[in-house]
Amino acid sequence: QLQPRHEKKMATKDERCPESQGSTKKAKLSETHKLTYGNEVGLVNSWNEWDQLEEIIVGTASLAVIPPVEPAFEMKVKDSGKLELLAAGGYRTAHSIKAANDQLQHFVELLEGEGVTVRRPDDSIDFNQSVKTPDFEVPRQNTSACPRDLLLTLGNEMIEATMSWRSRFFEYRPYRGVLNEYYKRDPAMLWTCAPKPLMRDNLYRADYPQDYGPANKALVRDHVYLTSEEEPIFDAADIMRFGKDMFVHMGFTTNNGGYEWLRRHAATRGIRAHQLHFPDDMCPFHCDATFVPLRPYLAMENPSRPMEPLERQMFLDNDWKLITAAQPSTMDMPPLSQCSPWLCMNVLSLSDKVIFCEESEKGMIELFNDQGFDTITLPFRNVFEFGGSFHCTTADVRRRGQMKSYFKALDAAEAAAPKV
Repeated sequence: QLQPRHEKKMATKDERCPESQGSTKKAKLSETHKLTYGNEVGLVNSWNEWDQLEEIIVGTASLAVIPPVEPAFEMKVKDSGKLELLAAGGYRTAHSIKAANDQLQHFVELLEGEGVTVRRPDDSIDFNQSVKTPDFEVPRQNTSACPRDLLLTLGNEMIEATMSWRSRFFEYRPYRGVLNEYYKRDPAMLWTCAPKPLMRDNLYRADYPQDYGPANKALVRDHVYLTSEEEPIFDAADIMRFGKDMFVHMGFTTNNGGYEWLRRHAATRGIRAHQLHFPDDMCPFHCDATFVPLRPYLAMENPSRPMEPLERQMFLDNDWKLITAAQPSTMDMPPLSQCSPWLCMNVLSLSDKVIFCEESEKGMIELFNDQGFDTITLPFRNVFEFGGSFHCTTADVRRRGQMKSYFKALDAAEAAAPKV
């Protein structure tokens, strides 16, 4: 069995990237017109989930709140006891925020020790504020712990997702500073905001069953979910990137309109988009605890949420090996967590040889070691309350490598298709 990796000596904050840390000094009025854009071409570049990681955004739990009840909220939480705790609302406890931030900081230090540049969102955004638009109102918001839910990187482009919950409508705000900086430093960086939804009541099916009963199962198996097709919506965490191909997890947080926007947009970049469905998952939220690529031609699937057989066959026809995730170390989750124990699958690849994994997930660690991976293990369960694990709490900025195809059969079909 592989031994734990040794942590490298940490670079100081100034040594890492002094120009990227952001000065608190205000520019003199006479100097503002002299602003020039940088020439760091390639600063933003990430095509898949496994190339060597060089720069990443890691979220923060600061000023996080318990989100308000929204469509699908009760179904996602499932536990009536948890619902009573969550109904209290307001800020999450100072203890839980500190505990999560301590583990996030340890994660940051390990990443930096591996030579990765780490950026953080603005931690002064107060989520305990109501939001009112002409179309909806919520008493408070959520958190900036999970940048993966919002940000999708396709090569040199960073896309802000529409989001699907009203409490997350303005979740882009903590990231605008770092995105604006990338835009200024990298003249090739593209910054795209997907169309913001109105999120009126007709976006959510008021009569959708949420009891995990036969009607619920029938709808999911027919690919009918809680969100309607009134307007396009998607969360970025529903997308898994495989180079020239990206796969979109369909469910409560991404509808057909959202997929179609992604498909059309990706096509302009030469990327093929495909839908994925998991008909036994009665409450489908996000892909990264259900189906996770680990390296070229190796991906991990959730044994309790099998993929549609025809969609799964596409991977087998293109020489992908699909391995079954180990069972979670425990089915108990933190009291205020809305997440499934399958967060054990929510890992982050440092490269196609090294994976970050929660230290208590012995089954997953053994599985990765059996597949030839080196694992970097650390405690992270205090972060679960805030919406995710290693993959959720990060957003790729730069991985070494370019767009490649890992689906030869699709390449052949594409080459043989009549030219339009």
